[in-house]
Amino acid sequence: MRVLSLVAVIGVSYFGLTILLLSLLTTDYSPISQAASDYGVGRFAIEMNLGFLIGGVGVIGFASSLALQGKGQRSGAGSALFFIAGLVLIMDSYFTTNVEGGPSTLHGTIHGFGGLVFFVAAPIGVLLASRRYGRRRFLITLAALAIGFTILLANLNAGGLAERVILLVIFSSIILTSSSLSKASRSG
Repeated sequence: MRVLSLVAVIGVSYFGLTILLLSLLTTDYSPISQAASDYGVGRFAIEMNLGFLIGGVGVIGFASSLALQGKGQRSGAGSALFFIAGLVLIMDSYFTTNVEGGPSTLHGTIHGFGGLVFFVAAPIGVLLASRRYGRRRFLITLAALAIGFTILLANLNAGGLAERVILLVIFSSIILTSSSLSKASRSG
């Protein structure tokens, strides 16, 4: 259990730090308006696609940790959603997005569909997982996700910012929950 929690923390931390560093170090991308996936088709393709791969392994590690720890339907559904989200990240490491303003490609279509599945499955999984840690944690997670989706739906040309807020909530929830699961497995 502790190994899976460690895999989860390292995987999502690596992916999150990859996105953060690329957002801070590049001037030719706008982290406010452009999706992080856009790094996967430029000069940082290797770094970004490796982030997708390692992040996906981390999310699957988290799903496995939840499944081993959890009891009942809630934990099973959350674990299944995270497993799907992890598989999508791994898939998206191979199928890169379309270049902004360029022609639509099969790779880009697959990547876009994967992104849709991820941004539905992972937030629902986060909410299901946070419920087992009390009402306060659930409401904080729900509010943070609501902020991210509100930015996305407000049509402010801030899709990149909305994506990064939602990813921050997902990744930080995985890290916090993995730490809790690891502590529970040590004491149990």
